[in-house]
Amino acid sequence: MKKERLFEKENKGFTLVELLVVIALLGISIGVTNDILVSLVRSYNKTQIKNEVEQQANFVGLKIERELRSAAGTTSSGYTNNLVISNEAGGSVTYKLNGNKLQVENPTGSTAVDLTSSTGISGVTVSCGFSGNTCFWIVGTSPQTVKMHIKFQPVSGNSSEYSEIINAVTIRATQ
Repeated sequence: MKKERLFEKENKGFTLVELLVVIALLGISIGVTNDILVSLVRSYNKTQIKNEVEQQANFVGLKIERELRSAAGTTSSGYTNNLVISNEAGGSVTYKLNGNKLQVENPTGSTAVDLTSSTGISGVTVSCGFSGNTCFWIVGTSPQTVKMHIKFQPVSGNSSEYSEIINAVTIRATQ
């Protein structure tokens, strides 16, 4: 008779309280996991946007610096939003701030090409950091030095996330 009672106790199953405790614990763990996943996705998106802004700033900075290193001179002087770089063959390339985009014009006179994209999730806007909101400061004549202060910010998102080009390049041909 003792064996039958023991057997009956084992087949009883879960109580309502035990099931409610398990459901509550599952709800809490799913909520915490959801918060962690949402946080990871936001962090990933923020990092992706920051990397895109830095990539565009590096691309523009290296492109302008390469042109300046091989230039014969510039035709602008003082503070300006346009940088006209003359090459030894007599041609020129113009970098200019047009609204919130940085553009380049080639010597053939065709339409300006945007160096920065202001569309899409990873688009950037461009602003300048010198006095009077100018991008370039050309000093001296022999040698000529071009100072740049260009700020890149994401179109959407946190405006405190930005990348800057702060550089000074001396044009070798004017030395």
